[in-house]
Amino acid sequence: MKKAAALFADSRFLLAFAVVIGAAAGFASLSALQLGSFLVINILLAQSINLLTGLAGQISLCHAAFFGIGAYGSAIFMRDLGLPLPATLAIGTLASAFFGYLLSFPSGRVREFYLAMMTLGFGMIFYEVAKEWTGLTGGVMGFSDIPSPELRNLDVFGFPVTSVWYFRLLLATLLVVLYLLRNFLQSHYGRAFYAVHVGEVAAGSMGISKAATKRRAYALSAAVAGLAGAFYAHLVGYLGPESFGLHKSVEALVMGVLGGLGSLVGPVLGAALLTYLPDRLQMFAEYQFMIYGAILMVSFIVMPRGLAGLLPGRTRFSKRPARAGKEEPPAVAPHRFTPSEARGEALLEVRDVSMSFSGLLALDGVSLSLPRNHVMALVGPNGSGKSTLVNVVSGIYRPTSGRVLLQGADITGWRDYAVARKGVIRTFQDPRNVPNFTVRENILLGAHHLYRHGQVAAALNIPSALREERVYLRKVEEVMEVTGLVTVADEIMRDLPYGYQRIAEVARAVVSDPDVILLDEPAAGLSDVELVRLDRLIRHLRARDIGIVLIEHHMDFLSDLVDDVTVLDDGKVIYRGGMEGMRSDSAVVAAYLGVEEVPHA
Repeated sequence: MKKAAALFADSRFLLAFAVVIGAAAGFASLSALQLGSFLVINILLAQSINLLTGLAGQISLCHAAFFGIGAYGSAIFMRDLGLPLPATLAIGTLASAFFGYLLSFPSGRVREFYLAMMTLGFGMIFYEVAKEWTGLTGGVMGFSDIPSPELRNLDVFGFPVTSVWYFRLLLATLLVVLYLLRNFLQSHYGRAFYAVHVGEVAAGSMGISKAATKRRAYALSAAVAGLAGAFYAHLVGYLGPESFGLHKSVEALVMGVLGGLGSLVGPVLGAALLTYLPDRLQMFAEYQFMIYGAILMVSFIVMPRGLAGLLPGRTRFSKRPARAGKEEPPAVAPHRFTPSEARGEALLEVRDVSMSFSGLLALDGVSLSLPRNHVMALVGPNGSGKSTLVNVVSGIYRPTSGRVLLQGADITGWRDYAVARKGVIRTFQDPRNVPNFTVRENILLGAHHLYRHGQVAAALNIPSALREERVYLRKVEEVMEVTGLVTVADEIMRDLPYGYQRIAEVARAVVSDPDVILLDEPAAGLSDVELVRLDRLIRHLRARDIGIVLIEHHMDFLSDLVDDVTVLDDGKVIYRGGMEGMRSDSAVVAAYLGVEEVPHA
């Protein structure tokens, strides 16, 4: 058990284990084969809920519907149209993926309780359709005579499929699905799932489209659930609407939670327990929901991370770092603007931007201009509008009036992820990292929008995808060298001191290959040693022809670092110029710096 998590992540171990189990199936009893087949189907169902809820953070109470769509889809196309098993399995999977994709649109507009109710409503609609559409599903009388190994009428291209071979087919399919899921989770797509789960605003600031990520999560999750349902239909040979009620969705969720959401091994453990436990406790079937509720309550208190939390190791969200000295050309070189392409115009311009919230004016006609290779400090008292201005520039807020231009292109009102992909990256007042990721994985998130390979390439680990991943892993290593994070590269972010978390967030912005970086109080809470690292990093960025806007209250830190200062007060610019001029400006002194009082003798 000590190395269970590590072995599970090793595809060679999985292959050897599957071969042994597949060979042993030839000597197993019929009841053991059926139970093993149900176990594999439950693992697939638990992995599907893990994709959507455990990784992407979207609560689902409708997985029974996805499961049922796959089941009815495969059964109908085989029994009524005579299509072969591989084709009907694909049809059931794709049909579920399609409905999952459609559901993602309304579900993407709500959260938490309302999201749970939205998915529950979809599940109830499917249940009623299955019960009332007698001509298609058989209604309450059920859909029978489905080709099945039990009925001895299932074949694949003329070859009869027995219970032994059906179990072996299930096992082989599970092995392939787990392999693809592992590769997918270790790609930028998998990291995006978890980033959206942890914080949608922070994910958008890294160029991750929240809506597209959720749609992808719903479609993939529904596809895996549909595949499980398609196999279920041919295992039992009969489908009735009662098999796809709320209890099935709750069962899937319990398997994921009990095993440990967010990992690959967790759903396997949860499915194993909840497949064999009901088989041994059939006399308590009428108390199923009570038992599930008790199991969940105990799990939350004793094992908050599920059964997987009891095992050493963790789920990786990146490929293995490249070995030193093994250089490879990038699959696609990221585009960078050079100073010669800038043509002398300002890199970033804010023109007469105003922002009001329910009549409260937070910004009042603010204008500024940021050239390349330039560090601008944005200072002012709390509530002066500094963070609001950064939120407007980065696309979190749409300004009430005014314009924001990047290299002459109007980006006013663009969504945050589109602004980030255009080249404007920001950090936050409080570090917004993914707590469960390592430092390396968090920094690698910054390169998300630079990747060019697609989902299929990521899942199959094709050579070009692996090369591109190694390119950005090397880039992360270079940035960690500059920031002094190499020694903690594989430490979990939540376990590190605040200073490391702050520096890691800035390092993540650097990896994004930006044209403009907006740093919101990056020096807050840093020690003197960490301030030196931050200073070195900002100078490194300026040397790369990047424009930097630096919100900061630490005047000593700013003194020898910035090129000029813009001071805001009550949403207006009250000063623009050098640091020395700021200290002597009467408006700035009155609004922000204050006058040192001399005690009376």
